[in-house]
Amino acid sequence: MSMSELRNLGLLGFCSLPVFACHEPSVSVGSETTAQETSTTSDPPSTATDTPTTAPDTTASAPADMDATTTSSGAADTSSTGTSTTTGSSWCGDGIVDSNEECDDGADGNGDTRFCKENCTLNVCGDGKLFADWELCDEGAANSDTYGSLCDTHCEPGARCGDHKLQPEYETCDLGLDNNGEKGDDQGILCDGKCNAQRLRGFITKAAYSGDLGGLYGADLKCRMAAKTAGLAEPERFYAYLSSGSVDAKDRFEKVAASWPYVLVTGKKFADSFAALIEAGPLGEGISVTEDGSTLSQQYVATNTQPGGIRFNATEHCVGWTSADGAEFARLGLNTLPLDSDDFDTWKAEQWWTGVNALRCNKTFFHIYCLEI
Repeated sequence: MSMSELRNLGLLGFCSLPVFACHEPSVSVGSETTAQETSTTSDPPSTATDTPTTAPDTTASAPADMDATTTSSGAADTSSTGTSTTTGSSWCGDGIVDSNEECDDGADGNGDTRFCKENCTLNVCGDGKLFADWELCDEGAANSDTYGSLCDTHCEPGARCGDHKLQPEYETCDLGLDNNGEKGDDQGILCDGKCNAQRLRGFITKAAYSGDLGGLYGADLKCRMAAKTAGLAEPERFYAYLSSGSVDAKDRFEKVAASWPYVLVTGKKFADSFAALIEAGPLGEGISVTEDGSTLSQQYVATNTQPGGIRFNATEHCVGWTSADGAEFARLGLNTLPLDSDDFDTWKAEQWWTGVNALRCNKTFFHIYCLEI
């Protein structure tokens, strides 16, 4: 049997086995590619059964900041609330007020001096950001209504010396820019740089006493107690305008500020200075106001003093203002008369304010002039 016949018998025997399916390997003439290799140029299937029936998964292409969900048809749903498929999530400065923003006027409208701040919160008093044209100041947590603060809780400059507003608890004057200047108020009273008025106060005691005042010192104490009870500042600065048999009233006021005017506790000036008071008497209707600001007119006042501030005589002073004996006398003044009184001009010219009559010391008619040093 020839070699060719043996070869054919071998193939027939091998291919007769049930688990193998054999094809005759064929070789194309002039080609190195065998039938076992698949051509890359073969046409795609043309029947409907060759087309995929499942839609492609598009969720992988959605932006990372979108809430993309898949519908029952398999398509991505990008219509979630507050999210734009073209702009993405909103932010502070886009002009849209989101749930976590108090305001948003856009990138050009937001600003720390405007209605809406750069962080999209409202500009309010106390946040430390000055709201232009609305707030005069804003010191944040340092805002305070205490005297002297730079900024109060309404974002206005706090009460302080120099604001041209009188705070009686802390100041006796406030002329604003005229503080510490040569221009005073409408009465000519100057105000220093610490809001202290360059003036002295005076009043007539509301209470009347007998001739026993406890001496000159006791009369001083009555003035100070009256001032303290009325709530006047520095009550210890008040002294009784009195002369005894050996002491002139003017000598008790040697330390007075010579150029300062005297005013009633209500603020009305009644003398340009202590020297003017004792030489010419009080201005207007006289010393007509008590320590508590009430008006008191046509009342007797213990003095034993004549014009110039010197003692009237050596006897009319209730034994140095220590006696209520009816046998003793006291020289008295008349504090004021109405301007329309027939005796007003005489009261003024003869200085009845300091000496007009004498009464017995047991009478309880005696008020006291209290003047500040």
